[in-house]
Amino acid sequence: MYSELRRKEKKMGDAEVKALLEAAKVGRLALSVNDEPYVVPVIFVYFNAKIFFHCAQEGKKIDYLSANARVCFEVDEFLEVKPADTPCKSTLTYRSVIAYGTAAFVDDVGEREAVLMRLMKKYGTPGHAPFDTKTLERTLIVAITVDWLTGKQSV
Repeated sequence: MYSELRRKEKKMGDAEVKALLEAAKVGRLALSVNDEPYVVPVIFVYFNAKIFFHCAQEGKKIDYLSANARVCFEVDEFLEVKPADTPCKSTLTYRSVIAYGTAAFVDDVGEREAVLMRLMKKYGTPGHAPFDTKTLERTLIVAITVDWLTGKQSV
């Protein structure tokens, strides 16, 4: 599930990768159709080895996902800049995870509701369970099945 890094000393362990995916507040979803790339920030949850996000039922993101379900997803955490006395010798400390996978629309109403509850819990919004039927019908949930991912850090 994890790809190899060129700089092996920067590889994050499985627990660190999972922790960053669970804690990161914003992910960047990369899509492509007909050689036209598109990157969009999304709020998300990670559980059961999948990345889930919600969105409206129409728009550019949905058009791209419908045309090409292969996606890339990225999260990162900026830690600090370590200055140096010499130009271009300063370093940045960070953690990042990049995942490749296939996106699919979640049809099961129970699963959509579970994802919405996890999103609300993660982002500290008050829960309203059970959700009304209209909310569940108009909210699209997308699940990314992760084929492989890489965690990299410079700390």
